[in-house]
Amino acid sequence: MIEVVNLITRLAMWGLATYKWAKNRKSEMLFMSIALWFDFLGAISQKRILEALGWTPNIEALTVVMSLMAVVEGMFFLLASLSFLDVLRKFFGQLILLLVSTSGITYVVLATLAGLGDFYIMAYPLVLLGVSLIFLGYVLFKESIWKESTAILFPAGAILLGAINVTFPVTHEIKTISSYLYGIGALARFMMLVGITTYSFLTIKPPEMPIIKIPRGAFYTTSKDTVERLINIMQETGNGVLITRDPPKDLRPLFPVFWVTKAVKGQVSDNIIAVSPTDIGILVDIVKKYLDSGHSSVVLEGFEYLVLENGFESALKFLLSLKDFAISQGGTLVLLLEPRAFSEKQLKIIQREFEEFEF
Repeated sequence: MIEVVNLITRLAMWGLATYKWAKNRKSEMLFMSIALWFDFLGAISQKRILEALGWTPNIEALTVVMSLMAVVEGMFFLLASLSFLDVLRKFFGQLILLLVSTSGITYVVLATLAGLGDFYIMAYPLVLLGVSLIFLGYVLFKESIWKESTAILFPAGAILLGAINVTFPVTHEIKTISSYLYGIGALARFMMLVGITTYSFLTIKPPEMPIIKIPRGAFYTTSKDTVERLINIMQETGNGVLITRDPPKDLRPLFPVFWVTKAVKGQVSDNIIAVSPTDIGILVDIVKKYLDSGHSSVVLEGFEYLVLENGFESALKFLLSLKDFAISQGGTLVLLLEPRAFSEKQLKIIQREFEEFEF
């Protein structure tokens, strides 16, 4: 019975990941969908499942097939993780992918040609798959830092399942443990199914109405009064995203507010989400999702704090990513700038990229 449930769970996860990819066309969900398809094929290739379906497999061929699929599955989970982190274009990310893919497949080929037993052929691929799952879970925990929901069960289940795979070389021959681990693995996959179901159907609330009173483009201002006027317009329309060191105290925002702080993490109150200042890569992706859903303005306060925590170059890359995406969506990005916090060179760089806001 557990074998059939396991099979259905894997197929359902693949279907949900594919649905999410078809909905948002994000590369990370495409890679995850492919990985989960190989996970489903891996289930079909298991001896106990084939026997439950009435098939008698060739055990020797089955070991090699399952090992190769574990390598490919781990590679695509790794691709999904690197895509979430947006490092696939960087040398380090590409190097990791190269090492994982070539070492895994080479190991299986050499172990098979050397006539090693099933245990040795499968050992490294399953450890590799386990590490990829743990890394994916870690990345998704960071990705979900702004969202408290059952979607968090997917990375939790991935880490648990990865840990089981990593311990395979030790626990495989201990029958009293391995039988329990099979059941725990099924539980981990069910957790992943619940999590990906929530994630697949999560929607970001679109704005209540468009903003037509402010110009489109990327701007800076040194006036706090101007920013307060923009926040009032965002409140009237329920349209816009505020990134700030100091969330509004006398306002129940009708638009998303990302409070950059180390004090707390996650959902603080309605529409106020606390984000660590070092999670700027994740913050870019979150803001992109709101702009994709129809929000047309982004106001950034406290850029100086991001520079302090991340360095000027990293904070500038974050700022320019926001700028590029806001402009590509026909939206507006307004930066509240404190000129005294920057060197003359840094200030000129910012002013070269942003126009002074006239409103």
